[in-house]
Amino acid sequence: MQTKKLIISLFFIFLFANAFAQDSLNIQKCWLCKNNRHTALSPYNYGWKHETPYLILSGGLVLSGIVIDQTNPIKPYTMAGLDTINRSEVNPFDRNATYNWDPGLSRASDVLFIGSILSPLLFLTTQSTRQDFGWLVLMAGEVMSINYGLMTTVKNLTNRPRPYVYNQDAPLDERTGPHSLESFYSGHVSTTAAMSFFVATVLTQYHPDMKTGWKVTVWTIAAAYPAATAYLRVASGKHYRTDVMVGYALGALTGWLVPFLHKKKDKKDKFSFAPTTIYGHAGVYLSYKF
Repeated sequence: MQTKKLIISLFFIFLFANAFAQDSLNIQKCWLCKNNRHTALSPYNYGWKHETPYLILSGGLVLSGIVIDQTNPIKPYTMAGLDTINRSEVNPFDRNATYNWDPGLSRASDVLFIGSILSPLLFLTTQSTRQDFGWLVLMAGEVMSINYGLMTTVKNLTNRPRPYVYNQDAPLDERTGPHSLESFYSGHVSTTAAMSFFVATVLTQYHPDMKTGWKVTVWTIAAAYPAATAYLRVASGKHYRTDVMVGYALGALTGWLVPFLHKKKDKKDKFSFAPTTIYGHAGVYLSYKF
């Protein structure tokens, strides 16, 4: 529910910010670029016609995730059901997580999660991204929507018990709670990875002449942020190692893919693809130039 509210908020921020966007970009001072001068134009294609397929795709994924979540017939363990399970059922690679339970670390991961949602505010720190802030927030909403839809769908198809379900140190209401069978894969990690890689990709593509030190810093933070979230989710007993590994990979891919699909195509590029709509149906457009 929290993620859905944040997605909606991003769309409203877009509508507000886009009304104040500037139309042109001249040579300007930029603390990220070499010689403190920025001359590059926007790397992305913008416009409602261009965005429609992405909005349909992301909205469809969110809707399908919600429907699957609400119609999932698998129910959490009852108190009696907990007596029938044993941590020996968990594969050896993941089993250690069943001994973990730390609400404090879980709350710390929540802070990182919220921080990743707010990370597009970094686009306000440079003029080049600030002038396109509305469209970039819309892209961030697409990243979050795609990530949420995929993650929710997979969680409700796999119904994997969280590590704390096997841990008698965890409260009974948690072990039998509504989220106890939503372990695979980690939504916190996939979201932080998606947003971290999205912001890093956008910043580096808007600033092709970014100073090497800043580029290393941006991508180091982008990689470390979801890694720290992954550690906290496992250490707190919320997820297994495989949960956070898959969440990291899929989140990072989503965060990189959305900017890639929006990027202006180089005339030298022979192969291209993008989502499209045909008579109201979503699809994928493929093109190869001989």
